[in-house]
Amino acid sequence: MVYLASTSPRRKEILSMLLSDFRQLSPMVEEKEYSQLTPKEKAVRLSKDKCIAAVNHIRQKGMVVIASDTVVDLEGRVLEKPRDRLDCVDMITSLSGKVHHVYSAVTVYKNGKIYTFCDDTAVYFDTVPADIIQEYADSSEPYDKAGGYAIQGFMGKYIQKIEGEYYNVVGLPLEKLKKLLIFLKIL
Repeated sequence: MVYLASTSPRRKEILSMLLSDFRQLSPMVEEKEYSQLTPKEKAVRLSKDKCIAAVNHIRQKGMVVIASDTVVDLEGRVLEKPRDRLDCVDMITSLSGKVHHVYSAVTVYKNGKIYTFCDDTAVYFDTVPADIIQEYADSSEPYDKAGGYAIQGFMGKYIQKIEGEYYNVVGLPLEKLKKLLIFLKIL
């Protein structure tokens, strides 16, 4: 049985493009700060933490566990999910008119081994008017997303271009995951 160690509806939707039969579960791990790590290293560490916690919880022969973590990196500053309205306004204002990186790390467990990779997508934001940022912060959209936005959501129209995979920004790098699952004979 394949398990997705994530409660994200977006990750579930992306994995459904590759696999029709899997179970989704909470990774049941407290996300640590890892302030000594770079944003990319943090994404990798957190995806491993989630995978290992899920493996230890499930403990099922022949299981496959897929875990992922996404980190938004603006000039070395990790942008988490906004804590409140003020934090959201600060994040979107900071991203406005700048380039940032989205790192999505994936860890797959199979037959006692873990395999991890991290994808990087550069996201070019257009300038977002201050009144739009204020209006956006009043919506519910930004509060469950790293960096406070979803590329497929309202702020998507302010993204000029990306360099890298679209699904990486959504939260699960589809192409690299597909290659790994083929290599592991899961697909």
